Amino acid sequence: MSERRIDYRYDECGLDNVILEGFPIQTDDAGDEVITIPNVNLLHQVLVYAVANKEGGLTPKEIRFLRSEMGMSQAQLAKLIGRDGQTIGRWERGDTNIDQTAEIVLRLKAIEFTGREGVTIDEIASRTVYSAVQQPILIDAADPANYPRKTAA
Repeated sequence: MSERRIDYRYDECGLDNVILEGFPIQTDDAGDEVITIPNVNLLHQVLVYAVANKEGGLTPKEIRFLRSEMGMSQAQLAKLIGRDGQTIGRWERGDTNIDQTAEIVLRLKAIEFTGREGVTIDEIASRTVYSAVQQPILIDAADPANYPRKTAA
């Protein structure tokens, strides 16, 4: 098997703005490209933290991603933030926007889920301002033992 490295758009995670830079693509003996995500659980934990800590309001896909990565149903998330399950569904479909208070609680719960600390409510609240421009989430895939997040240029 041979290997080459590319910048891989990781749509399989449910988000459309994740780029794995320096991702290894292997070619098997038949000449077919083989894509394997090593240490996928760590990668998803890094993505949860990146989404929860990003600048700009959460998109519908990001709300669903955070909820599902935390293993929560819509009803469980609704109970946590004091809403009903239908409201969560409307947020995830983009029918209505998530309100700032609910978004702060969701982000803080996601950060807690990753086991990381050091982010305050004030910092999260300042990041919930909606932006029409969605920034890419760049992950250095050259070291799947760490998956460090890269800063967009």
